[in-house]
Amino acid sequence: MQRNDRPQRRLILLLAIAISLLCGRMIAADDAAETNAGEQTLGLEACLKTLHWHSPQGYSGLDPEAIRLVNWNIEKGTNPLWADDLANFLSSTDLITLQEGSPSLPMVNRLSDRYRVSFAEGYTNSYQRTGVMTFSEVEPIAECKLISYEPWLRTPKATLVTRYGLKGTDQTLLVINIHGINFSLGLIELSAQFDDAAALIAAHTGPVVFTGDFNTWHSGRIDLLDRKKTGLGLSALSFDPDYRTRTFGHALDHIYVRGLDALFTASPDLQSSDHNPLIAELRYVTGNTSKKEKP
Repeated sequence: MQRNDRPQRRLILLLAIAISLLCGRMIAADDAAETNAGEQTLGLEACLKTLHWHSPQGYSGLDPEAIRLVNWNIEKGTNPLWADDLANFLSSTDLITLQEGSPSLPMVNRLSDRYRVSFAEGYTNSYQRTGVMTFSEVEPIAECKLISYEPWLRTPKATLVTRYGLKGTDQTLLVINIHGINFSLGLIELSAQFDDAAALIAAHTGPVVFTGDFNTWHSGRIDLLDRKKTGLGLSALSFDPDYRTRTFGHALDHIYVRGLDALFTASPDLQSSDHNPLIAELRYVTGNTSKKEKP
């Protein structure tokens, strides 16, 4: 059974809205006010410099003919079955992008025997650090992380950026793994978070994967994301089957690509997280990395 529009998720959102109203912290959704990114993120300029200071020379690259990706919000690993479900995909996976991942999970330790591990810390409590994690078959040429904050709870939401070589080409692949701001009535903070990702994509001349849990649970959030990707050459992947977790009818998780064709996509229905994974096999398209918007 598909687990879309879960009552629990609706209840959480409604409770968060009620709390915000009681605290008098409603935020206007005026797009003209979407400017103050500096208060929401750390280190965009440093991130841009880090990504472009490092030369791909001497690094192993991914196979440009078949880049296999799994993206998944694993709900902090609270259901132990997620590790078994992920293991079923690993025989043919080059990149794994997780949200709500934690270095303390046993499966993460096992993955580190095979994959290079990059981690950007988000929410942390006394017993666990969680955030976004990217696992790769090859060592990243460069990596950096950005932090945004939930406007009400002030808890961090991380964006992890990694860059990889592609065998037999002079191009590099930029991978942005994002966990979108969730609890806000307006779009100011989410817009700032997306702006930072857009700046990184605009500065990169090669192929791009922009993926994660975008928390696009409202049409306004989806419209915002569509506006931000305009001019960047990004295309949204579709999935077959498509069991992406939905709230209020809207998918929360996405994979956007530039300069890459999708050979295969799927979002299977699993029971081991409150999100379902996204699976894709991608192929680099020579000369198709311009920033012109695709139809």
